[in-house]
Amino acid sequence: MADDQFPAFDQDGFQSQVLDHDGLTLVDVWAEWCIPCKQLTKILKQVDRDLPADVRIGSLDADANPDLLAQYNVRGLPTLLYFKGGALVDASTGVDRKQVIQKTIDKHVANPA
Repeated sequence: MADDQFPAFDQDGFQSQVLDHDGLTLVDVWAEWCIPCKQLTKILKQVDRDLPADVRIGSLDADANPDLLAQYNVRGLPTLLYFKGGALVDASTGVDRKQVIQKTIDKHVANPA
């Protein structure tokens, strides 16, 4: 779910906002009508408190960016896309626990893309 805490990504700026970032970027794919998306945003706020400096989280409105959803094969909401060094390195659909998200982040921070 969109939140002022996280930057909003879109089709026009996706290259510079996400793909050109050297560190890990989590893209929260959401829609306003998606109740589980709102639950995931609350979890991401908790995760965000302890992130290393080179890891960031942003949101992508699914309804406004259908081309990106097709490009990255997003089939359900919410979806988390993990990008590092311009490449999609991981993805998950649904609401994961904070520990699961943190473990995925740790895996990609510890290992090069």
